[in-house]
Amino acid sequence: MACPITVTKFVGTVSLGLLTGMSYSNASITIPALKLLPSSTAASRCLNEVKRLSRKHALRLSSLTNTCILFAYSISPPRRQHPYLVWMCVVSTVSSYGLDLFFNRHMGLKNWTLATIQDTTGLSLGLTPASKEDDLVMVDAEEDVNGESVQREMDRERRLQRVRTWLAGLALSMGIVGLWGDKK
Repeated sequence: MACPITVTKFVGTVSLGLLTGMSYSNASITIPALKLLPSSTAASRCLNEVKRLSRKHALRLSSLTNTCILFAYSISPPRRQHPYLVWMCVVSTVSSYGLDLFFNRHMGLKNWTLATIQDTTGLSLGLTPASKEDDLVMVDAEEDVNGESVQREMDRERRLQRVRTWLAGLALSMGIVGLWGDKK
């Protein structure tokens, strides 16, 4: 039977790998493909959806990683409480929550915290609840969107995803080397 400590380390490392892959594919494939859309309005809508889903999944994967790794660290005997587990959690947190706060600092700390809680848990603490009408895409109401501002937003989001890829990849490599070095 597998040791629960090893299983939780493995689950945390796999979810960190998913975070790295998601960020890499967003930076390398998804965001550059948005430039091929026929209008800046369509590109803006698609970019906002990519940003929303990417943020939500990055925060959830990082939370899963940190929960598993910190659980494994806390139930490990003192001789197996390796510091790489703490460093993995720190780098994972910086790659998701830290970068998200840095790139969304214009929101303010309170609004960012509320948005983060809503994205990670689904609770709407003080935020206006989304109605069914907000989920519908209105094709008739084409609003003018400046193509240059959409391009700047794409470049900004791509930078965020690239930095997230590098940081999450660093934490993933720490996890792989740490799992490989674990002795029974």
